[in-house]
Amino acid sequence: MDQKKHRKHKEEQKSPKRGNAFLRWLGYTVFGVVYLYVSTSLWIFQGPFPSLKNYLIDTLDSTQHGYLLRPLSLYTLPESVIQAHSLTNGLVSSTKPVNEITKRTFHVNDGSIKEETYQGKTFKADILLVKDPSRIKVVATKYLHQHGETVQQMVKDVGAVAGINAGGFVDTNWQGTGANPQGITMHDGQLVNITGSRTQPQPVIAFTAGGQMIAGAYSLPQLRNLGVQEAVGFGPVLVQDGKPVQTADGAGLDPRTAIGQTENGTVILMVTNGRGLSASDAGASYDDIKALMINKFHAVIAANLDGGSSTTMVYNNKLVNTPWDILGERSVATSIVVMPETGGGANG
Repeated sequence: MDQKKHRKHKEEQKSPKRGNAFLRWLGYTVFGVVYLYVSTSLWIFQGPFPSLKNYLIDTLDSTQHGYLLRPLSLYTLPESVIQAHSLTNGLVSSTKPVNEITKRTFHVNDGSIKEETYQGKTFKADILLVKDPSRIKVVATKYLHQHGETVQQMVKDVGAVAGINAGGFVDTNWQGTGANPQGITMHDGQLVNITGSRTQPQPVIAFTAGGQMIAGAYSLPQLRNLGVQEAVGFGPVLVQDGKPVQTADGAGLDPRTAIGQTENGTVILMVTNGRGLSASDAGASYDDIKALMINKFHAVIAANLDGGSSTTMVYNNKLVNTPWDILGERSVATSIVVMPETGGGANG
């Protein structure tokens, strides 16, 4: 009996020691995590490797997660530096003067959509070839200025048969919910939303009433004079008059979304994968998209749309690609959709 009491007494003596050991372990762990976070942040944002810092800034900005840069840098990164890397600054590469644009009207009796894939060295591309450009519409989230929708939701909203993500967006406090489209957004000839000047040129990708694609920096009055019906703010132009356009940025490999048009009016909708673990899943550069648009599909004009984690393609009620965002398909502000052959009316 005395031995049992003695063992129980020893166990009671050990118990506080075990509790203290756990608290010490927890304290060391918390200290280690905080130390690792602070040291890594300072090493990236204040260290001797500016290319690494610039890569992280550009990556977060291109995926519309620029709002994370200040806290990730422990608020040591000036707002001026973030603005200098702003995606908007790289959206304009080439603009064809309005008086040099030959207006065209496409009369296409072929309403078919052809689906293709292409495997490059560092990316896979999913492509939809839409023969009739009159089927192309721009749709904005039906919760404009509140929050965005996924491409699948927008396609369903308007009864479309296909769609890709379109322009960028700027949200209050940089929350990334897709509430406010960036630049000029038009649908069926009506202005849906505009940020910035109404009279100064802005980067835009547009389609006229005749089904002609136009891309570059144009003002709202210029777009109206050209007879633009559908428009979304983004860029840069990648192909103009069948030739590649020199672009300042975009040499890196990323998921990409792009749109182009051939001489006969066929619209090329394209998305690529990227940021994967294998070399064949690293992503595409602007030059990759230019080469594919020109050499394989003979595009006379092509432009870049919002990429990164926003990159999404939907066709026949199915998600064609696998979005890079860890949360799945992302909510965005605008989509470019393909309406049914009967014409259907987008109500976005």
